[in-house]
Amino acid sequence: MKGNTVLLVDDEPDILQLLEITLARMNLNTRRAETLQAAKTSLAEFTPDLCLTDMKLPDGNGLSLIQHIQDHYPELPVAMLTAHGNVETAIDALKLGAFDFVTKPLALEKLRELVGHALDIHKSNNASSDQT
Repeated sequence: MKGNTVLLVDDEPDILQLLEITLARMNLNTRRAETLQAAKTSLAEFTPDLCLTDMKLPDGNGLSLIQHIQDHYPELPVAMLTAHGNVETAIDALKLGAFDFVTKPLALEKLRELVGHALDIHKSNNASSDQT
């Protein structure tokens, strides 16, 4: 996993810091985006190995970002993190192509498992597309 980069999309500085610390301990690089537009701009500049997005953003929502990623970066795994979760929102996120849906407050062990699994799948998808 070393050298992988995770795009973190959340408007809460404390959550971003917690995610950055947790992922740094997993030897992962992170980039921050605090708005939907900042996330889209960041994606246009580089393609991360994973995106973790909040549901509620100041200029939109995580479902819009998931749709944008599916339209433009379909190989990029994305998971939604939210304090405003319910079954309907989770189903919507998964239908749009989210890899997983996690409610806040975050259970760090669950987060580590999700990230590790998403990066393993991303790596194997890239390996099989490299062979074609």
